Amino acid sequence: MNTPMLVLFYVAIAAVGSRIPFLRVYLAHCNTLVFEVISVCIEGGKTNKIKLYKDGSGQTTNNVNSPFKKNLIAYVGYTGTSIAAIGLFYLVSKGNYHFVLYLFIGLLVSSLLLWIRSLFGFVWGLSFVLLLAVPIYFRNDLAIKHISIFLAAVLFTQSILNALQVCKQSLLSRENPDRKVALVQAKFFPVIIIGFALLSQSLYAGYFIIKTFLS
Repeated sequence: MNTPMLVLFYVAIAAVGSRIPFLRVYLAHCNTLVFEVISVCIEGGKTNKIKLYKDGSGQTTNNVNSPFKKNLIAYVGYTGTSIAAIGLFYLVSKGNYHFVLYLFIGLLVSSLLLWIRSLFGFVWGLSFVLLLAVPIYFRNDLAIKHISIFLAAVLFTQSILNALQVCKQSLLSRENPDRKVALVQAKFFPVIIIGFALLSQSLYAGYFIIKTFLS
């Protein structure tokens, strides 16, 4: 099976995996961690940490008082995950499969040392590092190739699902307790515009990936 077909196959697997309870949370945190690392770097603060939860969500401990700044950071975070997916597919298209795993391991280790301060997040991060380190240790190039493509597919799929979640919550009333995503708390302009803008750019990222790296 060639690389484009593998990508489509693993995107489908990632989409199916997002519907399986335990696997959904495990995979969702790949995207959540990227989002939260971007957020914590923008927010700054020496004591700012990341908490990852059992429902696949996460948050930073820094309290941003400005609603505008909070929404802007969230938008940058969502956009950053799409850009990260494009970057991973670029590496896949160039055959740099090892580098994809090294990047994930580097991100995970750095986050464990600097930011992650929840027990669940620590266990998840450590287990993921071990899973990625095994094929590298045994120099299994075939496994590394498949895992790297799968990771890129997961990040891309989760970015689309998160954009859909923002759109869905933007349609709820402001009093609805299910309306939790930071971006849908905006009061300055219609939230639905933010949701569809985010979804549009995520879909465009998918089109860009297919057009640039897979065609």
